[in-house]
Amino acid sequence: MNNIQYKAVAAPYTDRQLFNAKFSRDGKLLIAGSYQGDLRRFDLTEDEPTELTPFGNHHGWVQAFALHPTENLVISGDSWGKLQAHDYTQENPLPLWSLEDAHDGWIRSVAFSNTGEWFATCGMDQIVRIFQTKNGKLRSELQGHNADVYHVLIHPHDDSIVSADALGNVIHWDMKKNRPKRQFDASETFLAHRLQDVGGVQCMTWSPDGTTLLAGGTRPKNGATVQGIPILIGFSWETTERVFLKELGATSDCYCEDVAYHPQGFLMAVTSGTPGTGKLQFLDSQNLDTAEPLFLLSNLSNCHSLDVHPDGEMIAVTTTVRGSNGNGRKVDADGNYIGNTSPIQLLTPDSPMK
Repeated sequence: MNNIQYKAVAAPYTDRQLFNAKFSRDGKLLIAGSYQGDLRRFDLTEDEPTELTPFGNHHGWVQAFALHPTENLVISGDSWGKLQAHDYTQENPLPLWSLEDAHDGWIRSVAFSNTGEWFATCGMDQIVRIFQTKNGKLRSELQGHNADVYHVLIHPHDDSIVSADALGNVIHWDMKKNRPKRQFDASETFLAHRLQDVGGVQCMTWSPDGTTLLAGGTRPKNGATVQGIPILIGFSWETTERVFLKELGATSDCYCEDVAYHPQGFLMAVTSGTPGTGKLQFLDSQNLDTAEPLFLLSNLSNCHSLDVHPDGEMIAVTTTVRGSNGNGRKVDADGNYIGNTSPIQLLTPDSPMK
């Protein structure tokens, strides 16, 4: 495992920035949520990724979406609180159902149960909600956070729900009583700096055996142009105690934006720091105290998400264009501001991993 090497093979992008990208369950499509208020799709069956017709008709940014575990179904939520379901394989997908006010404002995360019969959402209204997949009917809501809820996650073995917020509080919910059951302390990811709240848990995942809950974020140093050390905290699912804390870079690397386990067993993480700074790294999950990563790609720009193709080979990392950070430095020949885009870096191993 010490000889892992990945290389970029393609970088599809759209005319707008993207939040994240995920492979369809058959690996034929790459689907991404955009700042334009829609979902973008790329056909991966040709030699070069080809963009298909966008869909979604959302009102605002689409940061939150999840793909059904067994069906060609995507649930997506936007920054206005709208929630929709689509069959993403249709030529021009139309909503199967739509909820205008699923949340009061920004929906940050969506996660399916293991069977896909229901899903959970969370957002800036500090509430976690549970919906029926087939019709979008509200089943229950969970209140107990005191800040924006950034991420919701379902346990792979028993459908337990955990959610994490902007203050670094992670809650395991009692679904019978609809109230917090246990809490995990990730407050190291939060800093109140002058008038600014900085940080919070940006991402979560489970170890393959479900015994460890991982939460990623930053150890903030300051607000404004945020600096901080990207960190990954591991908690025992049985006891809620911290079992490890892994630093993933320097203060300029800032946030751990996404984390996932590769089918081969190693841990993958992406970071996003000061404008233009982004890294992809692979870590030995059996020896996280090791200083050096198994693989490090440091020439990426502000990485926001990662996903592994069903074949266990290709990886998709959503990035931004280096230097295009909204301050007007880049203009075209007519003096017009050039907006940012989000190339999705597709990487494959130098040699087969199976």
